Amino acid sequence: MKPILKFFLITLMSAGALGVQAATDDERIRLLEEQLRQQKQVLQAMEAEIQRLKAGQPATVAGSQEEPQAPASVAAADQSTDMEIDLYGHIQLDAIYDFKRVDPDWESTLRPSTIPVDDGTFGDDGNTVVSVKQTQMGFRGRAGTPWGELKTWFEFDFFGTGSDAGQTKFNLRHAWVELGGLGFGQTNSNFMDISIFPNVVDWWGPSGMAFNRNPQVRYTWLLDRGEFALALEKPNGSFNSGIFGEISPEFGERATDRTEYPDLTAHWRNEFDWGHYQVAGVVRQLGFETRGTPDNEPNDDEFGWGLNLTGAVNTVGRDQLKLGLVYGEGIASFMNDGGVNLAPEDNEAKAVEVTGVTVYYDHYWSDRWSSSIGWSMHDNDTLDQMADSEFQTGQYASTNLLYTPYPNLLIGSELLWGNLENVAGEDGDDYRLQFTFKHKFGKSL
Repeated sequence: MKPILKFFLITLMSAGALGVQAATDDERIRLLEEQLRQQKQVLQAMEAEIQRLKAGQPATVAGSQEEPQAPASVAAADQSTDMEIDLYGHIQLDAIYDFKRVDPDWESTLRPSTIPVDDGTFGDDGNTVVSVKQTQMGFRGRAGTPWGELKTWFEFDFFGTGSDAGQTKFNLRHAWVELGGLGFGQTNSNFMDISIFPNVVDWWGPSGMAFNRNPQVRYTWLLDRGEFALALEKPNGSFNSGIFGEISPEFGERATDRTEYPDLTAHWRNEFDWGHYQVAGVVRQLGFETRGTPDNEPNDDEFGWGLNLTGAVNTVGRDQLKLGLVYGEGIASFMNDGGVNLAPEDNEAKAVEVTGVTVYYDHYWSDRWSSSIGWSMHDNDTLDQMADSEFQTGQYASTNLLYTPYPNLLIGSELLWGNLENVAGEDGDDYRLQFTFKHKFGKSL
């Protein structure tokens, strides 16, 4: 019982006792002495309680006992489950003046494959585009476990793709989990090197670099200066029926790609004081079939493969020269823009030969001013039975001037040029000027 409560109870009891007529004077004296003794004990207890409160010590509760401590290993495991979460993102506005026109679904970025080869296809020259599609948000989590560090990554923007192309809609970029060397979910393909993506503000970027975010399972081994990684990735097939689709529209509608096995990708990366280099490869099974026909014929299978050699060289200060060379057969779906994996030739399917080149230089004038300038090209080999309108070569070039008045704010302008050439040799180009305003934010939760 708390001392203060006990004091009041004794006082009340004493008052009641004093109200009772004692039989003799000796009994009254004995009762008064007993009351004084009890009140003295209560006052001593109250004084001790006041001193404890001043010292900030915990109270001792009758009947309680100290809980046994968990073993150190168990305590560490419980503590390790606490995940640190970082929220980050940016709000971005792009104001673009397109001196010509591109496919309206992709007017918020420059993709060479969307440039028309015939004037007026998408309207008269000149178009203003204002977009917030590059606005982005993400979460990163970290936690220790007995099997290594657990990392999670979830990121999205609002650049609608696929059936949502042209709309400001949710677009998943990363949904990724790593535990030690094991990773699974969707993230950058194991075949690509995001480190060579230049310091540009256009959303799409160089057409000649390998760039693909893919669902995958990956395992990474850390090396002295870098890493080696193997992955099984979602196969992304693409088949073009070529002139057969023009001759037989029914075949063109029924013929579709077939992806029986996952793609196997690997990369080996080494980092040095002067920069880094990365060698990546992919092997894949490609095929097509005709739906709704006996045995799904005609059908065919092909072998696809590719190599991606990339690197960045540190030059002066923070400046970097970024280089990439991609070559292979049937790997157009790994490229940043344009092309098909399979096309008809001699009444069979053939893996289309692909070459990609990227050369960019990032320069920092000061802590607040920077620029990037470069060129990129993606070329597909032409096959005799390809449709004339099919993508053959896409080129992309840009230069910019970016200003960062303080770390979380970027203001910049970028001049871009793109060119498309189709199988028939027809070509079209586009010029655009982009102004970008971007504010970053972040918070540890």
